[in-house]
Order: sequence, then structure tokens, then C-alpha cells
Amino acid sequence: MTQDTTVTAADDAESGGGPDRTLPGAGDRPPVGRGWTARYTIASTGMWLGVLTPMGVQLARQAEKFAPESKTELLGLATGVGALVTMLAVPLLGAASDRTRSRFGRRRPWIAGGAAVGALGLALLSTAPGPGWMLAGWVVAQLGLSSVQAGLVATVPDRVPREQLGSVAGWAGLSQMLGALLGTVVVNQLVKGLSAGYLACAALVLVAVVPFLIGHAERDARAGDDARAGQGLWAVAVEPKAPRPVVVTAGGARRGLREPDVLWTWVSKFLVVLGFALITQYLLYYLTDELRVPDPQRATMMITAVTVLSAMASALGAGRWSDRVGRRKVFVAGGGLLMAAGGTLMAVAPAWPVALCAGLLVGAGFGTFLAVDLAVVASVLPSARDTGRDLGLFAVAVAAPQVLAPVLAVPVLAVAGYGGLYLLVALVTAVGGVLVLRVRSVA
Repeated sequence: MTQDTTVTAADDAESGGGPDRTLPGAGDRPPVGRGWTARYTIASTGMWLGVLTPMGVQLARQAEKFAPESKTELLGLATGVGALVTMLAVPLLGAASDRTRSRFGRRRPWIAGGAAVGALGLALLSTAPGPGWMLAGWVVAQLGLSSVQAGLVATVPDRVPREQLGSVAGWAGLSQMLGALLGTVVVNQLVKGLSAGYLACAALVLVAVVPFLIGHAERDARAGDDARAGQGLWAVAVEPKAPRPVVVTAGGARRGLREPDVLWTWVSKFLVVLGFALITQYLLYYLTDELRVPDPQRATMMITAVTVLSAMASALGAGRWSDRVGRRKVFVAGGGLLMAAGGTLMAVAPAWPVALCAGLLVGAGFGTFLAVDLAVVASVLPSARDTGRDLGLFAVAVAAPQVLAPVLAVPVLAVAGYGGLYLLVALVTAVGGVLVLRVRSVA
């Protein structure tokens, strides 16, 4: 594997373009322990519960309540607007966290504040009297949860040494699936009623981030910034424009955000997440209108449980295995191909037992992808200084599919039905998985 190190253009000029320079702090990070990983997983699970439970269950129910004749369009509008907020917010909030100067560090203020705003948005959804308030509440929730996401995901390359990236990424991938599963159980089994379900999600988001905020020791970010020191928790440094970040490889090549490895990684992530969004956003309607199961909500919970448990098992196994063998791309590609197999089954054999098997394959594929993709992303980042910003741009690859999914799904459903929709899922996930093989700086 090619060794990459990050320097600024000014640093490179001073060194005369010589041998690799060591990224400050990259080689002296102590390993993270089980306690840190557990607290991170709990916080990430709570964040994903707040995002995925409304998207997978609550918003569909609310759309059917407010507009039974146009529920598909209202759901697509809500998820699309929310995803657009995420696309814009995560990179901007990540960049702001990069330059935050507070006694509590760079990331924790945005995690804490974002959790509070996200919970407020979910509470607004619980009292929404109509479609307009539903959209407004979801925008507020997505804004706050985007801040939590920006802070948490940037913490991984900040804190985790390279040799543990796969394992921690596996737990991060598991948290996404675990959040979806726990949220589905909460709103379907433990808490009855649409409003109560939203309030339960809000409470869980707040509770989940507390152990991480307390246990993650982040240094005082005001150090070395005397001009802005003492201006409070949310002080963001106003700095001169930084030199353009580049990466110097062992062969002398320099790369930034437009380097092909970064672009291939981004496109791969975008396509795989697009396929997953097409499945999850329309699963309830698929079971209701295509398979005509007697209890669609229970059936949705069962498929979600199968998918999530499969994803959790594969995420942990793939993350650890990739660390052990020192290879990443083969796991990402394999995950996309497994998802494609699941989508193909749903397209060609629309039956309840087949749907359960498809859920198993999709979960195994998506869990494998999530477990290792974050390690690939962290390995191709061009700048240690702007980690939050750069990871925010990768978060767009997660949010943009939520906008594009209904744009693609509505005409495909009108022309080719659910068979055509899930063939599209198979195509985009297979292509997305295979494209990561074009990344040359990661094994």
C-alpha cells in the first residue's frame, strides 16, 4: 500500500518537494480502548436512530395521515428536503468544527448543540398539525443531527490510529444499523402513537450522546490562539486563508480533494447509499401495494430486523478482518455485489419469503460496505487540518441519495413498477461497489 502523508503547499515548497513528511500527530496517537469505542458507538447509534427512524417509519406514517392519496409524493418531498439540508449542513458544520476554539475542544460543542437542536426538531414533528409543520420539523431535526454527524465522524481520523480504523469503522457501521433496528422496535412495539414515537426518539438522541461527551477527552482548542482565547464555547476562529492542502506520496505525487482516489471513493459511496435509500424509502409501500401482506407495519419491522442483524454481524466481522489482512477494497466491492443480489431477488421474485432472504443479503452487503468504507475514506483524506470539512463532503454522498432516490423512484415506479425499481437498485449497488477498485492508494 502506498504511504500517503499530508502537508500544505507551503510546507511542500519549504521542503523542496523532497521525501515524505510525517503528518503531525498521525504516528503518536495511542490506541483507543473498548470504553472509548463503546461510547462512540452509543452516541452514533442515537444519532442514526434520530435520522433513520423517521425516514424509515414515522415520516411514511405521517405522510399517509396527512395526504393518503399522495403519500408517496409527500414522503419524497420530506426526505428530499431533509437530505438537502444535510448535504449543505454537514460540510459547513464540519468546516466550522475544524476552526472552533473552545475549552471543550473542536468537536464536542457541535455534538452537544446538535443533539439539542435535533431533539427539538423531533419534538416539533410530534406536534405537527399538517404537511407544512411536518416539513419544518424535519428540517430542524436534520440540521441538528447533521451537526452531531459532522462532529462524530471527524473524531475518528482525529483520534483513531490507522491500524484500528477498520475495527472502529466496523462499530460505526454497526451503529447505523443498530439505530435503525432500535428505532423500529421503539416506535412499533414499545411506544404506541405517532407523537409519542417522535418524543421517544428525541429523548434517546439526547441520552445517547452524554457518555461520549463526558468520556471523550478533547484538548482545549483555544491553545495557541491568543487573539480569540476566552471568547466562549462557540467561538470560531477567523483565520487567514490557509495554504492549499495537498498529499505527498512516496513517489512525489501531490494530490488534493480532486485527486482521482478521492473522487472514486466518493462516487462509490454515493451509488451504494443510493441503492440502499431506494430500498428503505419505499419498503413499506412495496409490502403494502406489491406484496399485499396482511400487516405491512409488522412485515416492515421483520425485514428491518433481518436486515439490521445481518448488517451488524457482517460489519463487525468485516471491519476486524480488514484490519487483520490489511485490505479494504475487496470488502467494499463485495458489499455492493451482495446488495445487488438482494435487489435482484426483490425484482424477479416478489414474494414474502423472498423478501426476507433479500433483506438478509442487503443487510450483509451494506454492513460489510459500512464497516470498511469509512476506513477507505479516512485513508484518502487530503488534509488533517480540514478533516471535518472533507468528511462533510463525503457526508454529501450519504445525503444526496436521499434527494435523488424519490426523483428516480417515482418515474421508475410509474413505468416499470417495483420490479424496475429493484433492478435499478441492483445496478447502482453493483457499480458502486466495483468502482472502489479504481482507488489506487488503498489496498
